[in-house]
Order: sequence, then C-alpha cells, then structure tokens
Amino acid sequence: MTPRIVTVTLNPAVDVTYRVDELRLGGTTRVPDVRSRAGGKGVNVAAVVRELGGESLVLALTTTGAPDEFRAGLDRLGLAHRLVPALPEVRRTVAVVTPAGGTTMLQEAGPPAGGTAEAGILAALRAELPAGAVVISGSVPAGLGADVPAKLTRLCARSGVPVIADVSGAALHEAAGSGAVLMPNEDELTELGGREACRELVAAGTPAVVATFGRAGAIAVTAQGAWRARPAEVVTGNSAGAGDAGAAALALRLAASEVDWPRALADVVATSAAAVARPVAGEIDVAARDRWIREIKVERVR
Repeated sequence: MTPRIVTVTLNPAVDVTYRVDELRLGGTTRVPDVRSRAGGKGVNVAAVVRELGGESLVLALTTTGAPDEFRAGLDRLGLAHRLVPALPEVRRTVAVVTPAGGTTMLQEAGPPAGGTAEAGILAALRAELPAGAVVISGSVPAGLGADVPAKLTRLCARSGVPVIADVSGAALHEAAGSGAVLMPNEDELTELGGREACRELVAAGTPAVVATFGRAGAIAVTAQGAWRARPAEVVTGNSAGAGDAGAAALALRLAASEVDWPRALADVVATSAAAVARPVAGEIDVAARDRWIREIKVERVR
C-alpha cells in the first residue's frame, strides 16, 4: 500500500487564476479565462501527490462561518481532508498569467486565527499519525505563533515520520532547528544565510536542505553530500505551485524508503517544471515529468 502523505496548511486560500493576453497596469484588463479552486500550498502538494499515484490528506484550518467555500472546493477536487474551524474567513489569492510577463501573484494576508487554532491543528495531526511523510507548507496566519510548524514537526518526530517544512520568515528560522527537511526558494535561502548556511544547518542536525531556484533548478545539501540539478528544458507558463509540486515529489521519496538524493533532486526539478506547464497550481503534466526525469543531469558539488 502507498504511504499516505499528510499536508498541513495553516493559512488556506481560495485560489483564483486569471489567464490574459496582457496585464495593463492602471487600465482595464479583460479576463477570458478564469479558474477558481481550493488552494494554499499544502492543498497543491496533496493534489500533485495524487497525480503522482500517491495517497494524500489535506489537514488545514478553515472558516468557522458558513458557507465554507474552502471545504466545498476540496470536496470538488476529491481531496481527502481533515479541517479545523478556526478562521473568521478563508483568504483569496489571485494569479495573473500572461504569455510575456509570466505570473503576477496577489496574495491576501488573511484574517487572524482564533485562540483554539494551535491546539486544534496539533490534535488533528496527532490523530492522523503515523503517516508516510508530512509536508508543512505556506504562511502562518496572525494569531498563531511562528513556532507552530516546528511544534508540528517535533510531534511527527516522536512517531518517526519525516517532515518537509516549506515555510518562510520567522517560521523558517524556527523550523530550522526542528528536524524537518527544509525546502526554501532562493529568497528564503537568503533569509537563512545563503548556501553556506545549508551546510551549517545539516551539520547541526537538519536532515537536508533542498533549495529551489526556478528555471535555474535546485540544490540538495545533506550529510551524504550536495548536488545540483537543472531543468531539462526551459518551460514557460504558470509558476505558481511549482515549488509545491517539487515538495510532493520529495515527500513521496521520503515516504518510500531511504532516499537516493540525486534521483530525488531530479524528481523535484522535473515535477516542478511539469507544474509550470499546466495552467493551474496543483496540476502537473505527468508525461512531461516522466520524460524530464530521465533527461535531467545531476551534478555532485560536494
């Protein structure tokens, strides 16, 4: 049986994607193609896990009010979920995708979580353990401490469950000492202190740092060595959700067995690129991903 991947989304969203010929700042842009779905980084991870043949569960905060558009959206996607009502409402994000300009993201911060949010999400995760792996993704809403992802990681560690933390800011610094595999993008890696900090973190006990750089590929730094991989070809499209797709691929690798890091890194880069090739976050071009994995060259850098 395929190990189940549990994704944790503390600040969920309803994601809206506009595909337009041109974004006219200060003017009127007509939108011929609109997509709306339940979102947040963890939801994207869970959807891609399913596309890759895995089993996933969305664990997330949601609204205490009605109707619950986020819950209904998960039901439409057919994603299994366990939700903790603790938000006044679920925020919205907008991705504007143009052929020439790429993707412009508009992200609401979202309302503060209620006082029961931390206890509720910890209890909900405890009820879903053990699992093949857990992925904690995205921002932490106001009302929750930046240390909540680290607390969730330590809860998983007591059950021997590997964790990927794809978080930023203060939450990233807290997660760096928690035992999670860290998955920063280029800006978040700078927050940690750059590439040299990866080695220091691993030496201090972080299982691995997998840093993603968009079209420039990704690096993996572990106690066994460090590697770099670049995409097999340049892909244009919607970059929203690319990192989430890479996290899904890595989670399945962590859940399956002892990780072959060069193969895992190739999978991260190929799956991320396959997400860019699709119009909506949480989807991938599976055929392209399978082809690119075979073509990507991984270079050992340490």
